[in-house]
Amino acid sequence: MPDILGTNVPNINNTDLRTQGWEFSIGWKDRLKNGLSYGARFMLYDSRTKITRYPNNPTHSIDTYVEGRYINEIWGYETIGIAKSDDEMSAHLATLDKGGQNALGSDWKAGDIMYRDLNGDGKISGGAGTVEDPGDRKVIGNSTPRFQFGLDLNAAWKGFDLRVFFQGVMKRDYWQGSDYLFGATGSGLWGACGLDAVGDYYRDENTWSVQEGYRDVNQNAYLPRPLYSNKNFQTQTRYLQNAAYIRLKNLSVGYTLPDNLTSKWGIQKIRVYFSGENLWTGTGLAEQFDPETIGTNKGNAYPLSKTLSCGLSLTF
Repeated sequence: MPDILGTNVPNINNTDLRTQGWEFSIGWKDRLKNGLSYGARFMLYDSRTKITRYPNNPTHSIDTYVEGRYINEIWGYETIGIAKSDDEMSAHLATLDKGGQNALGSDWKAGDIMYRDLNGDGKISGGAGTVEDPGDRKVIGNSTPRFQFGLDLNAAWKGFDLRVFFQGVMKRDYWQGSDYLFGATGSGLWGACGLDAVGDYYRDENTWSVQEGYRDVNQNAYLPRPLYSNKNFQTQTRYLQNAAYIRLKNLSVGYTLPDNLTSKWGIQKIRVYFSGENLWTGTGLAEQFDPETIGTNKGNAYPLSKTLSCGLSLTF
């Protein structure tokens, strides 16, 4: 559009996507001679979306849609590990004789990340940031939830009833990359987070908190040394989160009094029950995140509540 238009170019829907998926469901119901009835139902579904046309990306930049690839791909570096000493970091940088890791930052020391030179060019960099030249980045995951499932179990016997419902995702990758995972990043002092879960960071005898006696040495830490810099927090394999999960979404137990008893009171049905929501979760995510809310505000969402309730149901 010419500059004299006086406004931004309007957005248009110029991307073609193709989503393919499938669903599977199987169930069983039965009643035994002793009066026990039970049932089970398992549901599983999956889908992926592919970009079939995106004319706004002629360079094939990996930071946006790329025609012919699936959406939600995560491109990142491969992590060797955290350098436990200055000598280890120096030895690593010596293998990168064409520029080291200077494209990502400077002053590399003990407690910093060592990245792998995937393209063998003697330095660590993001290249041109395109599919043809991603530098030392590669596809390390995809944030699309895959193989979502539900399992519904129920049983009833002599007035007692039970229902258990599980749900979950079998495969999902999640790059968090913020202060909520690392504690401190390039966002600076006022963006840092004081969560208990970010306390497993690298520290040696030269770390201020160790010298002052507030913390013990921790050279086998999960997190690198805390810095107001993003050089250690590039998208990478070490901190890619496994967001697959299984959750006990609902458990309910009840008892219905016999009809011959309630009929004497002029009541058709009396049932007492207990119900619980979100009682248990199995996941590989860092403990400060919930697998169902990670898409909200970088995972900084109010966690789903564990709810316990009981009640009495009367039918006249």
